[in-house]
Amino acid sequence: MKSKQVTCIICPKGCQINVKMNGNEIVSIENYDCKRGLEYAKNEVLDPRRILTTTLKLSSGRVLPVRTKDPIPKKYLKKAMFELKDVVITPPIKVGDVVAKDVVGTGIDVIATGNAK
Repeated sequence: MKSKQVTCIICPKGCQINVKMNGNEIVSIENYDCKRGLEYAKNEVLDPRRILTTTLKLSSGRVLPVRTKDPIPKKYLKKAMFELKDVVITPPIKVGDVVAKDVVGTGIDVIATGNAK
């Protein structure tokens, strides 16, 4: 049996949640203070995901801040960065506009977090 400690980031309390696993199966979860922490710990050990934030090139030579609309599997972060490295966007762009669709086949889009005229 393997134990894993997860620091919950859902709220400022930062609970140190202990997850005991047998292979890929969760046996027990301890030291969480709320249901959101329980769900976070389950997801973090079984399928960790992150929001990817980066910048993409604009045709004007500047850069535009962007992020994935939803978290993507952590194991795809480097692959997503490689896929996005040559993307060039032509303005005008507004916050929330989709600038790249279906990053690394996840079904999750990349959106602008800044404006470009």
